[in-house]
Amino acid sequence: MRLVKIGVGCISPRVGDLSGNRALLAQLIDRARDEGVTLLVTPELGISGYSLGDRVLWDDFPDRSFDEVERLAARCTDIDVFVGTPVHDGSRIYNGLALLSGGEVVGITLKQFLPNYGIFYEGRQWTGWSHGATRIRGLPAGELLFRLPYGIVGAEICEDAWSVNAPSRRLALHGAEIIVNGSASPFTAGKQARRRRIVSGAADALMAAYAYANLLGCDSSRLVFDGGGMIAAPGHGLTEGARLGPESWTLTTAVVDLDALQSLRTANSTWRTTTLHAAPDPTHPKLVIVDRPHKPLDATEAPVQPGASYFLPTSQPTHSSASDLLDEILDALALGVRDYFVRAEAFDRILVALSGGRDSALTLVAAWRAMLALPDPGVGAKDGDGDDAPAHQRIACRYLATRQYSSADTRLAAVGLANELGVEINVISIQEEFDLAQQVLGRMVGDGGEIQPLALENAQARIRGAMMLNWANCVRGLVLVTSNMSEFAVGYFTTGGDNQGGFAPISGIPKTLVNRLLERAAERWSLSSIEAILALAPSAELSEDQSDEAELMPYPVLDDILFLFAADRRTPVDVWRLACTKYPDEDPERLRGWVTQFVRLFAQNQWKRDQSPVGLKMLDLDLDPTTGFRFPVLQSLDDDLERLTRAKLD
Repeated sequence: MRLVKIGVGCISPRVGDLSGNRALLAQLIDRARDEGVTLLVTPELGISGYSLGDRVLWDDFPDRSFDEVERLAARCTDIDVFVGTPVHDGSRIYNGLALLSGGEVVGITLKQFLPNYGIFYEGRQWTGWSHGATRIRGLPAGELLFRLPYGIVGAEICEDAWSVNAPSRRLALHGAEIIVNGSASPFTAGKQARRRRIVSGAADALMAAYAYANLLGCDSSRLVFDGGGMIAAPGHGLTEGARLGPESWTLTTAVVDLDALQSLRTANSTWRTTTLHAAPDPTHPKLVIVDRPHKPLDATEAPVQPGASYFLPTSQPTHSSASDLLDEILDALALGVRDYFVRAEAFDRILVALSGGRDSALTLVAAWRAMLALPDPGVGAKDGDGDDAPAHQRIACRYLATRQYSSADTRLAAVGLANELGVEINVISIQEEFDLAQQVLGRMVGDGGEIQPLALENAQARIRGAMMLNWANCVRGLVLVTSNMSEFAVGYFTTGGDNQGGFAPISGIPKTLVNRLLERAAERWSLSSIEAILALAPSAELSEDQSDEAELMPYPVLDDILFLFAADRRTPVDVWRLACTKYPDEDPERLRGWVTQFVRLFAQNQWKRDQSPVGLKMLDLDLDPTTGFRFPVLQSLDDDLERLTRAKLD
C-alpha cells in the first residue's frame, strides 16, 4: 500500500505582513509534521494575503514575498508543502503555488483562470498562465506535475477548479494521483455545499485524491474567508475541517491509499481509453522529479473505519439545514467584525447607535460575538482604570432620543438587549440639538421658504451620525453602521446621517434575512430580549407614526423584487409577472406600482450607495459599488418602465 497522510491547512494571514504570515505558516508546518503529515496544502497567496489590490504592483513586493517562501522552505526537509505566493517575471505578476520539498523550492504552479466578475478584479494586477511550462527564478513554473517519492502530485489554484477546462483534468490524465488546490474563496451563505460538490466530483471523476485548502478570516475589509479545508478520495468520502472559527489556523488530515486509486484506474476501461488520447505535447504539464528521502506510512495508518461496512458508502455532508445556514452567516458576521476591528489597529472600542430596531440589534449581536472571540483580556480596549477590559466592555451603545418621535417601546427594547449582553448603554436626548437644527434650517431657507418634512427627518439622523463620530474621536471607537441591504438598495437611509461610520457589517443582508438571523440568534444564545425587538414594526422613528413598510412596501415584496432585479437581472416586466405569481392574493396593479417604485429608487440612489462605508459581503448578491454591483449613477430606465406600464399578465 502506498499510504499518504495529506494535510490541508487553513490560515488567517494579514495582507502585506510577510514575516508574520511566514511565522504563521511555520506554526502550521510544525504541527503537520508532528501529526505525521507527508503532504501539506496551504491557501492561495497565504504568504502575502489575498486582497492585495494594487499593492502587488510595487516591484519589490512579489520578490520579497518569494524570499519569505524560500526562508520557509528551509524547514521543509521531511515534509512537502504547497505555499501560495506572488511570482514576478519581467512585466508579469503571476499567482503561484510553490512546492517546498527537501529544504528548497522545487517548482511553482501558476494560476490559469483569473476571475473578473462579481467582487473579483484579478485581471487588473495578475497575468493568467496559458499552458505548458517555463522557468522563473531558475525554477520550473507553469502547469507542472511533481513526481514525489510516494506518488505524482499536481496543483491548481482556486478559480482553476471552477472552470469547465480545469487544469486538474489534464494533470490527472497525465498521471497525477493527488490534486491539490490552494484557494482564497470568500464566504457567501451556502457556498460550502458547492465547494463540496466540486471537490468530491473532481475526486470521483479523476479517480484521484483531491485536497483543498482555503483562507480563513477577514484579510482586508469586505471579504470573510471561512476556511473549511477538504480532502476527498473515491471510496473514502469527504474529510472536512472546521469553518468560521476564531483560530489563526486549522489543520485537517486524512490518509489515502494511492495504490487503491491506481487499481480503480486500471479496472476502469473508460479511464484507460481516455488516457490513450492524452498524448504528450509541449502544451501539456511538465514533469518535475523530486528526489528526497521518504519513510512510508505503516499499514496501521490505512483509512479504515472500525465497524463500518465496505458495502456502504461513507456519509458526506451534502446540505445544511436552515438553522445551520443562519448560524454560518452569524459566525461570518462575527469573524468579519472581529478581524476588521483588530487588524485596522486604529480602534479601542466598538460603538453602536442602538435604536431598539432590528438592524441595530443584529449589528450589536454580531459585535458581541466578535468581541467574545478575542482573548480576554485582549486587544486594545481599556477600562476606566487603564486595565485590560473584558470582551463586553469593548462595546458601548447609545440610544439617542428625541422627545417627539423616540418611543418608550424602542428605548426599553434597546436597553433590554444591551443589558442582557452585558454591554454599556446610555439614553441621551438630542432634543436640544434637534430644536437648534430646526432654527438654523429656518434661517437658511429664509423668509417665505418652507422646511420640508424630509429635511427634519434627516436632521435627526445627521445629528445622531455626527454625535457618534464625535464620540468615536474621544474613545478611539469604531462606529458600526446599521443599515441593511434592503435600505441600501432603495436609498432608505440618510447621507451624512445613519450611513456615517467606519464599518457596515450588515449592509449585505436584506431585511427579511435580518429578521431570520435575529430569531436564530435568540434561539442559539437564549437572548430573550430579542422577542421585544421583533414585536415592534420596523420604523425609523423620524416622524409621527412612521412605518418603513408604509413608506416603501412590505419588506418580503421589496426583497423579492431586489433579488429578481439585481441578482437575477430580470427586466421590470418579468419582475412584475413573477411577483404576481408569487403573491396571487395581491392586486397586480399594486404590485406593478411597487416594482416601478423600486426600480426608480434603485436607479436614483446609486449616488448614495457610492458614498457608503465599507461592509461585509455575505451573499452572492453584493451591492457594493466598488467590488460588487457596478451600476451607473447617470442613466435612464424610462424605456424599461414604459414597457412595464403596458405589460399584461397573459
